[in-house]
Amino acid sequence: MIKKKVSILGCGWTGNALYKKLISKYEVNCLCKDIEENDRCGFYDVDVLVIAIPAKNNYLEVLKQTLQKTYKNTYIILLSSISFYKNRTIVVDAEKLIQKESSKYVILRLGGLMGYDRISGKYTAGKTLDNNTVTNYVHRDDVVSVIETLIKKQIENEIFDVVAPIQSTQKEIFSLNANRFGFEKTSFLDDNPIGKKISSLPLIEKTGYKFKKNNVLDFW
Repeated sequence: MIKKKVSILGCGWTGNALYKKLISKYEVNCLCKDIEENDRCGFYDVDVLVIAIPAKNNYLEVLKQTLQKTYKNTYIILLSSISFYKNRTIVVDAEKLIQKESSKYVILRLGGLMGYDRISGKYTAGKTLDNNTVTNYVHRDDVVSVIETLIKKQIENEIFDVVAPIQSTQKEIFSLNANRFGFEKTSFLDDNPIGKKISSLPLIEKTGYKFKKNNVLDFW
């Protein structure tokens, strides 16, 4: 049986974990955003292309060049962000570009990526923040598994939010992690939670996916 060919553009924290998960089942390439180098190794002649590079610097230009080189029938999975809802221009423009140029795609708007060494509250330890916001986190294991599910099911031309079903507030989770890992707690000038809660329900209903890390309080 011929294995599907999968390329991952971006070998960062998520891309590398995805590569390790897929390598036993597919023929996988995972490379950084050197367009010319990728071209030389047959990077774009694949069944599935996962775009997992951060939305900064020359992001849109890299996307344009990538789409120009990618075969028309390639299934593209774009790792986007829930910052779309804050009208972050580069994220909005990237999604529009994928929708315009690709005939087979899925866009995943990821929540705040957490788990393992990414510990919520660690980087604000001992500091005081203005507002206690609602969390919209997702564990890296679930991001990897959602992508694997989509590669199997080939659900096309959809946009899904990807966050854990059970969320919390920054104050609760920062305090819990401070006690758990032994760093200073973060203080808040206003304890009342603010912000919009994002839902993964459409993803769950469409794909049947079951989150491995259902509750953000159990990520660590």
